[in-house]
Amino acid sequence: MLKLIGIALVTAAAGLILKGQGGKIAPLVSLSGVLVLLLFFFRRIGGAVAVFCDLAESSALSPYLETLLKVLSCGYLTEIGAGVLRDLGEGSAATALECVGRGEILLLCLPDFLTLTKLALSLAGG
Repeated sequence: MLKLIGIALVTAAAGLILKGQGGKIAPLVSLSGVLVLLLFFFRRIGGAVAVFCDLAESSALSPYLETLLKVLSCGYLTEIGAGVLRDLGEGSAATALECVGRGEILLLCLPDFLTLTKLALSLAGG
């Protein structure tokens, strides 16, 4: 974790220095720092995702856990992408990405929602 914090601090400092000097590559430095952080993170979280997938495959809740993993991934990627867009000065594109991400999450959850609704109606006698 200390490596990740160090990378984030060095990236932020370099971005601030370049931005203060009117450098046009400051957003690229920030973007490269974000990419390095994401690569470290994905490498570290790979084992946890594998355990989660094994759990999903061995349980009756497999489709729901799969949907949950997709929703979490979509949410994180949307948030990261929107943050990068805001850092690049593209606030409206970031807002649009967040809106699209929420819509995608809704679409991912819709089949499970319909299944649960049908189950609830059948239990209620409807």
